[in-house]
Amino acid sequence: MRRKFFFISLLVLLVTAFSVAGILLTYFRTERLAFLDDQIRQSATSIVESKLSELKTYDDDEADEMISEELGPNRLGKFFVVRRAGEILFSTENVTLLETQIPQDPQWVTVQTEDHFIRALNLKLPRFQNRTLQVGAIVDKSFISLTFVNNRTVVAIFVILFVILIFTWFLSAYLFSPIRNLSRYLNLATKALEDNSEVPVPPERLKKEGRFFGRNEKDEFRQLVRVLAEMVDKINISRKFMKSWTFQMAHELKTPLTIVNRDFEVISEKYGVETRSVQEVQANIDKISLTVSSFLDWAELTSQKIPGNLYVVNVEEVLSPILNNLQKIYGPRIKVNQAQSFQVLSNPLHLDQLLTNTLSNALKYSEGDVEVSFADSILTIRDHGEGIPPEVLTRIGSPFNKSTQKKKGIGLGLAWIKTICDLYGWQYEFKNSEGTEFKVQFPPVIAEAST
Repeated sequence: MRRKFFFISLLVLLVTAFSVAGILLTYFRTERLAFLDDQIRQSATSIVESKLSELKTYDDDEADEMISEELGPNRLGKFFVVRRAGEILFSTENVTLLETQIPQDPQWVTVQTEDHFIRALNLKLPRFQNRTLQVGAIVDKSFISLTFVNNRTVVAIFVILFVILIFTWFLSAYLFSPIRNLSRYLNLATKALEDNSEVPVPPERLKKEGRFFGRNEKDEFRQLVRVLAEMVDKINISRKFMKSWTFQMAHELKTPLTIVNRDFEVISEKYGVETRSVQEVQANIDKISLTVSSFLDWAELTSQKIPGNLYVVNVEEVLSPILNNLQKIYGPRIKVNQAQSFQVLSNPLHLDQLLTNTLSNALKYSEGDVEVSFADSILTIRDHGEGIPPEVLTRIGSPFNKSTQKKKGIGLGLAWIKTICDLYGWQYEFKNSEGTEFKVQFPPVIAEAST
């Protein structure tokens, strides 16, 4: 956006500069032409009123001397011609040197040669109506058109354009610095929302943007930042309220579910409810109870800022029991391609939860083999299913986040994975390519941590 503003501003400045230059050149030409016409008109009036207009015949030297006496210094740069029916009765020497015919019509005539600009006035002599007096001025072509540009002028033009370019660049940088800082803050706020954490308030420097030019409290940008800060406060308050309310609701559900399950067992035994119906009801109650328990465990994990109960854990020792348990359920679908164990500093329970959720998701949402490899502090799990839907991938970290087309699971697996990785600062990525690939890189365990 800054680059677009820079080019637009530069274009406006250049168009304005060339427009002003065009207007000035037009004004300059008009004024100089008016100056020439006034000089020619005054000279023509003086000649018409002199004895030169009464001569029947002309002696070139005598006529030239009369013109000099009548006009004095004003004669310089001017020519004089007296014509009769196309015949030249008298002309000054400078007209002969031009080798250019001066038309007798209209009254004002303009003739341009390669090097000169000629302006002439045609007048009928009062005593001899068949004679035409032509009075004009011969000037250099650059005098009226300014078409001549020397090297110094070219350099000056390029220097001015360069200064305009630099000025426009720094102006765009200054004007867009608040927008750039606002964009950075909004990225942080968006990241906080994606991580399901508290949204940071706008920094003080964002509220002070633009004071160099004396922006007051009514400045649009400062009003925007103030409204944004108010909105962030409301979001954080609502988030805290919803979080507290949700956790409280989940806690309140656990006890009634336990009571319902126990009472149902008593009632089913008392009234001899069909075994299949009992199993279906208990399965649904167990599912609700599992969802509430999983949510509460995840919520407790999200409230942790620093991991505790840290141990140096061998990845293969944690992974092997998980693979054995899952193979009992899903059969020999898990293939270990590379196995070079390494150590991780973590709470063993958290590492177990990370591996269990990742492998369970891969097996649950795909039908082919699931490939596992771990070496050099990197663990990779890959399935050959349909991949994670885009609407789920963009909301990783949110609870109950699952595709509407898939009925399996409760939508907490990815939230568990992201929360654990974020808690420890482990680098991870999900990649959709002929299935889903999950890769997590653990920081190396230093020697002091292993003692």
